[in-house]
Amino acid sequence: MGNDMDYKLIGDDKCFVCGPGNPLGLKIPFEIDKVGKKIRCEFTPGPEYQGFKGITHGGIITTLLDEAMVKLAFELGISAVTAWIEVRFLTPLMTGEKVSISAIITRDEKKLIEATADACTSNGKVIAKAKGKLIRI
Repeated sequence: MGNDMDYKLIGDDKCFVCGPGNPLGLKIPFEIDKVGKKIRCEFTPGPEYQGFKGITHGGIITTLLDEAMVKLAFELGISAVTAWIEVRFLTPLMTGEKVSISAIITRDEKKLIEATADACTSNGKVIAKAKGKLIRI
C-alpha cells in the first residue's frame, strides 16, 4: 500500500459489522452522539462466533472495537482508516452474553486520530479495551 493514500471511503450498506445489506454481516445498529463524540452498540454473540466452546472468538471482539472507533470518526465527518490497533483482553466473553461496545476519540490532529474503545457486559464487567490510531485519507 505504501504512502499512496488516495482512496475514497464510500459508506454503503455492505459493511460486515453494521451494514443491513450484507447477508453474512452482523447488522449491528450503532447509536452515535455527535455532540459528545461517542458511539455505542450492543451485540449478543451466538455459538457461530466462538473460538473455543462457549467463548466468543477474540477476533470478533477486536472487529467490534475497531468498527466502533472508525465508524465514530466517519459519523463525525472524518474519513479515516485504522493504521494501528492494540487490544487488551481482560476476561472471556461467553457466547449468548450481551456485550456493549463504546468508543470515543481522544485526539484529533491534521493526519492522525486516536481513539479508545471498550467492550463491557451488562453488569459492567470489562471484557476488552482497545486503543487505535486512525489515519485521515
